[in-house]
Amino acid sequence: MKSFLHSSPYRPRRPSQWGESVRPDVCSTSRHRRSGNSRTTLVTVLMVLLLPSLVSAAAILDDSHPLAHGMFLSRTEASPSGQSVTGEHLDSGQSRYGKTWVIESSLADEAATLPIVVATEEDVDERTPSHLHTRADPSTDSLPTPFDTSLSNNFTADSCPKFFNDFLSNSTVTSCHSISLLLHDSTSFFHTLTSATATSHVLDLSCAASVDTCTSIFNRLATNLLKDDACGKDYKLGNPLVASAYTGFITYEPVYRATCLKNPDTNDYCFVDAATNASSPQNLDTYSIPAGYPTDEAPWPTCNECLQASMDIFSRWAQVDGQPLTSSYLPSALALNRHCGDNFANVNITVGEKAKTTSGAWRPSAVDWRLIGWTVALSLGMSLL
Repeated sequence: MKSFLHSSPYRPRRPSQWGESVRPDVCSTSRHRRSGNSRTTLVTVLMVLLLPSLVSAAAILDDSHPLAHGMFLSRTEASPSGQSVTGEHLDSGQSRYGKTWVIESSLADEAATLPIVVATEEDVDERTPSHLHTRADPSTDSLPTPFDTSLSNNFTADSCPKFFNDFLSNSTVTSCHSISLLLHDSTSFFHTLTSATATSHVLDLSCAASVDTCTSIFNRLATNLLKDDACGKDYKLGNPLVASAYTGFITYEPVYRATCLKNPDTNDYCFVDAATNASSPQNLDTYSIPAGYPTDEAPWPTCNECLQASMDIFSRWAQVDGQPLTSSYLPSALALNRHCGDNFANVNITVGEKAKTTSGAWRPSAVDWRLIGWTVALSLGMSLL
């Protein structure tokens, strides 16, 4: 996901050079030179008129309302035990272990009123990753938030830090409790992960949010971020903070689906089990695969039901063009099949086969009749030469 943070799958390619200059033969007669100049002028005029239409037809920035990166429809399914499993938004699958995995997005309403315990800095292992910085004002009575260290001043456009401050202070956005944003850009969430209870409370809130509503919100944020009056200039320059925010926006739903999985035997979140497993801390790396970081070498995560169920979710999103999983899923799946056994992860997919659904993507335009007209004119002009 190679790091997805420093490259954009949506950057358009430069248009190719159209035509070459036409020069008269130095050995031609003056009459032929005049004829050549006339042909040159005609071709030049036609190409000047044709070029804008060709460019506009090649790629048009879609600024329409963004669509979700795929959708799992609500449904009611029966579990192997005969108990009905229902929910506002459910997705389940059979693992090779014969157990049913359920993704829950609607929990008890009282989850929103539970106190959230954030581990203090004293409780955190000193082996803190170098990319995380100590919080200036740690709090034990608030939810973890993304980008909770001071935003750097390394922005090209003044509009970019304003964009960050606006979405970070928007209660509609923060009510989604996006784990995709917290995973790589939150010091407070890193502290929270030291406590199973605190992490479970955060997931209760995150999984209680409407996945459809929040997906729409983050798709819109991803679209707006790419605009020049927000963070578009910084994104094009490869600003890592901006690129990380964009990745967090577009990977909201696949991360939501995976982190809301529960182990049917223990009823604990698979994510919490991974975060609190001191003997296999690499289990948590599984949840970075959607951000473009493949798990394709040792140390390996534990080959269990949680890992397989997460990979099943990721396999679906790897088929969506524009998702970082298009580059990180198959290397991870192939490596895990070698380590965990054949058919542990699904490799019979075509990555990126579904159309781009992020509004910032480049897509073919509708039929351009101007282009057709100028093409006909060019053909007629050339036939007269």
